[in-house]
Amino acid sequence: MIHNRRLRVAERRARTLDTARGVLQAMADGIRDPYEGYRDLYGIYLGSSGAAEELKSLFQLPGISPDGFIQVDDSFRRTVVAAAVDWLRENPARPVV
Repeated sequence: MIHNRRLRVAERRARTLDTARGVLQAMADGIRDPYEGYRDLYGIYLGSSGAAEELKSLFQLPGISPDGFIQVDDSFRRTVVAAAVDWLRENPARPVV
């Protein structure tokens, strides 16, 4: 167990982002339904208590409110998958040392 608080927080944040990265990659690859993946990502984000600020942009997409009514149509799917691809490109996985 890590006794240094900063290291524990950093490790938890890294695990959270790795989990989110897996969901995003599955959506980008067409393996995961965009709606289900989006809901899972939102749960990951809320569960991180703000530690995963990098995910916040995914929940500020135009016309999509993660806490409100979501019209799941082709436009929603395209928007969410495009956001997943963009996020993965802008936030590449860090190599494990």
